[in-house]
Amino acid sequence: MRYLALLGLTLLPSPALALTCALSFDITVTHGIGPYPPGTTLSGEAQFRTVRSFRQEGGATGHLATGSMTLDGNIAGRLWTLITTRRTQAADLVGVYAVDVEGLEFAGQEFTGPMAITLYGDPGSWRHDRPPITQDEWDSLDLRRVFILHASNSQDMLGGDVTRLDATCVDSDAPQD
Repeated sequence: MRYLALLGLTLLPSPALALTCALSFDITVTHGIGPYPPGTTLSGEAQFRTVRSFRQEGGATGHLATGSMTLDGNIAGRLWTLITTRRTQAADLVGVYAVDVEGLEFAGQEFTGPMAITLYGDPGSWRHDRPPITQDEWDSLDLRRVFILHASNSQDMLGGDVTRLDATCVDSDAPQD
């Protein structure tokens, strides 16, 4: 019985690194809609704090977070998770995902989410379960960098390439100077 109790403890999710980040980014629209034709540059920002991490299948780790993501000053959603993968056969990635998006409607379509930034790296390039912390770590995921915002009731989306991403992150649990 004691063995089963110890086994159960090892299966519980590990505590999250309490990471607090502020991201600012630019995207160049590649899949445009309405007021955002291809070639348009849009700026955005995201702020988040990770609260809990758990392993997922396929080498992924989910990082539940609180925060927000905003695009073009008026399209905004609740940031709720980051996903990190580290693999040897497929591209590694870090995804930053927002839901409950508001602020964009065109031709009767509401673009309510998800809204996401996904940064891809070469297989084996991301060696951590945690999200990136330093600017160099964010920059290392440079194989492909994309943004998407999906419409709620169709397959339409606003999409683009992330052309700039600046990150300021701190481990919230680390002693501060």
